[in-house]
Amino acid sequence: MVNIKALQHIGIIVPDVEESARWYIEKSGFVQEGDFWADGSHAIFVRNPASNVLFELIQRPDGSPEAVEAVAWGGHIDHVAYEVEDLPLEFKHAKEAGMEIIEGICDVPTFWENGFQYFLVYSAGREKIEYCRVL
Repeated sequence: MVNIKALQHIGIIVPDVEESARWYIEKSGFVQEGDFWADGSHAIFVRNPASNVLFELIQRPDGSPEAVEAVAWGGHIDHVAYEVEDLPLEFKHAKEAGMEIIEGICDVPTFWENGFQYFLVYSAGREKIEYCRVL
């Protein structure tokens, strides 16, 4: 079993990350917490101060299957992310529990002040679940 601390964020694929961030900020009172690039994708994190909900708005590179789908069909939830204390230990627990691993531990040094680590699994319903740690 993977031990989680809290809901960390909800990742949403969008056709235009800047337009989407503006909408959340101007229409729903969110505040921007981060603006990052990694592997050709642009991510803007926005948080609603009243509810403490954090969204990772993600625009994939032009022409990628996810970008084409987002333009054609609109944005959609890509993953739900949970914060953990000890990512390597929880990755070990995920493997021991027989979870279907999508991506092993990944380091994203450009996210947040000291970087970010995560791994992704599929749930029984094939939702993508991310376990992560802000460094």
